[in-house]
Amino acid sequence: MSVTVPDAQRRLVDRLHERLLEQAHGHGVARIETHLSWVLVTPTEAFKVKKAVDLGFVDQRGREARRQACETEVRLNRRTAPSLYLGVRGIDASGQWVLPDDRQAVDHAVHMRRFDPAATLDHLLLPGQGLDAGVAEGCIDQLIDQVVAMHAQARHVTHGGLPDDLRRATHETPETWRSVCASPEQWDRVDSVLHDIARREQALDALLRQRRTDGFVRECHGDLHLGNVCVFEGRVTVFDAIDFCEPLRTLDVMNDLAFLMMDLLVRGQPQLAWRALSRYLDATGDHAGMPLLASAMAWRALVRFKVERLKGDPQADAWAERYLSGALRLLAPRQPVLVAMQGVSGSGKSAISQRLLAWLGAIRLRSDVERHRLARPGEPADYAPHARDEVYDTLFDRAEGLLRAGQRVVLDATFLRADQRRRVQELAERLQVPWAWVQCEAPVEVMLARLAARQGDASEADGRVLMHQLAHTLEPFDESEQARLMHVSTTLPLTHWEAPASWLPLWCLLGLPPFNSDQAQG
Repeated sequence: MSVTVPDAQRRLVDRLHERLLEQAHGHGVARIETHLSWVLVTPTEAFKVKKAVDLGFVDQRGREARRQACETEVRLNRRTAPSLYLGVRGIDASGQWVLPDDRQAVDHAVHMRRFDPAATLDHLLLPGQGLDAGVAEGCIDQLIDQVVAMHAQARHVTHGGLPDDLRRATHETPETWRSVCASPEQWDRVDSVLHDIARREQALDALLRQRRTDGFVRECHGDLHLGNVCVFEGRVTVFDAIDFCEPLRTLDVMNDLAFLMMDLLVRGQPQLAWRALSRYLDATGDHAGMPLLASAMAWRALVRFKVERLKGDPQADAWAERYLSGALRLLAPRQPVLVAMQGVSGSGKSAISQRLLAWLGAIRLRSDVERHRLARPGEPADYAPHARDEVYDTLFDRAEGLLRAGQRVVLDATFLRADQRRRVQELAERLQVPWAWVQCEAPVEVMLARLAARQGDASEADGRVLMHQLAHTLEPFDESEQARLMHVSTTLPLTHWEAPASWLPLWCLLGLPPFNSDQAQG
């Protein structure tokens, strides 16, 4: 390894800094130094110069290697931030800009537009920042839509991408982990997390390899935490994908998503975390990847633990402890449960179940989403009886897989018929998991108004569908079902259901312990 930057390159960056100061007309030009690069920030632009160093997992000593690293960084990040990453610029020996392929270019820089460093989501989602809950939810929705699109377009990889490949890429050993721990007690906890992750990954090895064969290992982002997401020109924007080490971005897509999920949970945002996961799964249908999530989140928490410990200051140490505690919590076993929403179209099931997800820490399966997923491309969703039965079959197949993987599940469907509802009880009793109903109710005129105002919803039900359900399809709960039923009035403000105390009757039906802030974390 070679960690010392050549004097000639330092002098070149000094000259470039001077040139930028001359052009700034009295405005400052910040100079930020990391272990891999310098970033020179003007009032409107930023320029990143790769250091000529070899850190083992990345060797940037050669000029051509640094140019390729710049080009790779731009290519990767233009997937999500095309207006932020402007291109690659060459630098001649005097610190002047030249074309990237100019013979006079002795080094290169990534050219970016400047953004407000306080506009990253790790800052914006901190308590006390004044970000309205609805705005925060909108940010998460934009973020997940961007991640879904990136994963869908990402290059599939048929080699590497397994957890052992990540370990080899970073040269991590028990000794390297022990070296960053503040005390023997902290090392004991890190060692416990490492052993639990290894045990889980060994049990999941066949699934991990099959998913690679099936195309779920792709060229992802690799560092998808909240500090690498900003609001730029009014749009949530993912940036700073890992460019310097291909194995660190060659991942199962669920591993990539796990970083974001972990960061939201550890930062005390379970409502946003489970909203993010629900939206991602609705879009992708990748429920089969859920067994990978817990160990991947714990691994990502350990990565952040190490990053914070290496900073060497009290505030960073506090964050390191928070991430380590989070890793242990994310691996703690939880009781899987099955909750089924029930109600006619427009009764508010989806809005209420969205609030339930945060406190229950559950994955939602929606009949409307699965109906569209089963439809042929370009054709409308099919509401015929045979298609309806296929939708319910899909819901129960997915629910069984998730419950067997130790997840909590919320089924969101009308469940108007008794035979459909019996399947909920049969599944729960067969898998020996607690179960309950949440029945959503509202006046007919309110439901009709909701259906008339719907836009962009997965459901295509209208007022005629509602009236038919009420007159011909709805079969009331019998006495035995009533014993496992929580009634919900959906005319109450949605904020009512954002308080854990509102769900106490459901917790009692499920036999869960009294709610605490950790319950939705894992």
